[in-house]
Amino acid sequence: MKFAFSTLGVPGLPLPDVLRLAVAHGYHGVELRVHPEEPVHPGLGPQARAGVAADFEAAGVEVLGLAGYPRVAAPGDDEPVIEEIRELVALARDLGAPFVRVFPGGEDEHADAVAARRLGTVAEYAADLGVRVLLETHDSHRTGAD
Repeated sequence: MKFAFSTLGVPGLPLPDVLRLAVAHGYHGVELRVHPEEPVHPGLGPQARAGVAADFEAAGVEVLGLAGYPRVAAPGDDEPVIEEIRELVALARDLGAPFVRVFPGGEDEHADAVAARRLGTVAEYAADLGVRVLLETHDSHRTGAD
């Protein structure tokens, strides 16, 4: 069995410390919380992304996925949400992560249709990059049935 943890539990911890923690405690992988306040975020340039990937590889720790904050079922314009997901997917590809995790965030009776439309729009792009978008059971969709 492989073990992993999410940097949700160590907010703001510098990546060298994340990797030391993972190695010291025998973790095989890490899910990275992706937020502007975190060391890893979509604003990283190509060299920084390559450096993060190289650091993980050198430590023998996998980047299992990225925990992002797009709210795919939230009301409003589609394009900003779709672009945020695309940015996460591109970052995941650059770091070698197979998954990005997003939130539903629905607020009304149209939430399911909005989420399906947005996820459908990014699905082919994500597949082309070898990344899968995972929808967390959270907030407006607390169970799988939701």
